[in-house]
Amino acid sequence: MSVVRTGRRRDEILDCAAAIATEGGYDAVKMRAVADDAGIAVGTLYRYFPTKPHVLVAVLAREFERLGAEEDWTVTADSPQLRVAHVNARLHKELRCRPALTEAVTRAFVFADGSTSFEVDRAAAVIERLLALAIAGGEPNPRHHQLASLVVDVWLSSLIAWVRHGTSAEDLAVRLERSVGLILDGENAAANAQTLESIQ
Repeated sequence: MSVVRTGRRRDEILDCAAAIATEGGYDAVKMRAVADDAGIAVGTLYRYFPTKPHVLVAVLAREFERLGAEEDWTVTADSPQLRVAHVNARLHKELRCRPALTEAVTRAFVFADGSTSFEVDRAAAVIERLLALAIAGGEPNPRHHQLASLVVDVWLSSLIAWVRHGTSAEDLAVRLERSVGLILDGENAAANAQTLESIQ
């Protein structure tokens, strides 16, 4: 099977899983239903994705890849806080439009076991890269990636609270804005202090 055909089939599987999750959430995503919608045998599906969490975490990674490709997030505003706020606003819009899909991929990401480590690591890397670009306003350095990793942790904890406790999308957006602001304000204060020390 060619690489192109393999990639196309993989995308078709992810499209079907995302459509099912968008309609019914995590519990609605059954491997047989995904296979049937994709027009393939269940055994073929398992060769691509051994479990439901595998396929849903892959959906999450692809959604963030698409988000990253929507625009140049390094130039959406003049400050890291505002650039990250724009990313958050885009995610909030996605949550309002497709809450069941957000719930499904969040549950898959958070509760995946060790067998899904490759997909989880890949999804985390995609998310961190997107945020690091927004924070840096250009090509990120290791410090930008560290900050992005903290923001990812805040995102996940906020999404877990939303999934488990029914926090509203609006409350989630406020929580993210405040937490990210604290992280990036602290970084700005440290950078300003270093600048003052260097000129004294």
